[in-house]
Amino acid sequence: MRVDDIFPSKYATGADLQNKAVTVVIDKAQPEKMRPSPGAQEEQKWVLYVAGGKKGIVLSRTLARQIASATGEQDTDKWAGKRVVLFPEPMVVCGKPRIAIRARAAANGNGQAS
Repeated sequence: MRVDDIFPSKYATGADLQNKAVTVVIDKAQPEKMRPSPGAQEEQKWVLYVAGGKKGIVLSRTLARQIASATGEQDTDKWAGKRVVLFPEPMVVCGKPRIAIRARAAANGNGQAS
């Protein structure tokens, strides 16, 4: 059994996208308190939730800006109901390979759920 199956993460990673782009409808974005690593001080981060999703997605500055651009909304309170495409992007962070989640506009271009 995979370790990730034994100890599932509360938050999604790029690997959860299984090398595929997916179109999603945003449910909400909200602040949550979390510990970035064991023993670290608790801090507040913003988390994106999508309709039908099982895990939240921790927003980075880059991802938040991409979603704002894709939806045409700078206000996270206005993201609910908007469609975006989430896709994996391989990168190296602190010398380690990672798969980030990135966003772009949905095919219809207006970000509205159909």
